[in-house]
Amino acid sequence: MRIFSALTEKPWLSPGLDVRPHAGEGAQRSAAGVGLGVFLAVVSVVFALLTSAYLMRMGVHDAAGHGGGDWVALREPPILWVNTAVLVASSLAFHSALAAVRAGQKRALRIGLVAGGLLGIAFLVGQVLAWRQIAPGYGILPQGGICPAVAGCAFPDNPAAAFFLLITGLHGLHILGGLAAWGKASARTAGSANTVAVERLVRLCARYWHFLLLVWLAMFGLLLMT
Repeated sequence: MRIFSALTEKPWLSPGLDVRPHAGEGAQRSAAGVGLGVFLAVVSVVFALLTSAYLMRMGVHDAAGHGGGDWVALREPPILWVNTAVLVASSLAFHSALAAVRAGQKRALRIGLVAGGLLGIAFLVGQVLAWRQIAPGYGILPQGGICPAVAGCAFPDNPAAAFFLLITGLHGLHILGGLAAWGKASARTAGSANTVAVERLVRLCARYWHFLLLVWLAMFGLLLMT
């Protein structure tokens, strides 16, 4: 019976949505999941160290002699609240795309992916606008590198401005990496790729995006509290 099944097998037919992954595909899925988990662990450590450096430089540990005494608290731009809402919506869109691919709903999958990616791009645009809003009061140097005293320019003298740029910039770079993965997943869904592979890509995208949302909430909370 096994020989007959092998002889009558039609490998040119695309697998359906209900086809279970082969052993090789399962191993690939496991490797991709482990790789993403290791990467997220490394990123978590990086942001944890950045948080520690931020608090020490601000002067929370001033009794231990770590405070610099030159820290001027930033006025966080109101657009950061809008950006946060946009990133939450983007994460929800990726979650809906994952639910759609598991249910075999291709149209809902594409809508979720497009919405998630576009909202991610909108988040990055909002972060750039936040940088521009900080510039008048905290001295991201204007064009030409001139910092007039009347403008209240404090950068690079104010380390709070530098940390704001570092935190938001590093997080933005990870968003760009997520958008690259989003582009790959979107390309797979537009073609005739194996549904199992598409589901794996969408799942990894959704997991990564949820992680970026949690990191941003933690960093945004840190900026608000300090």
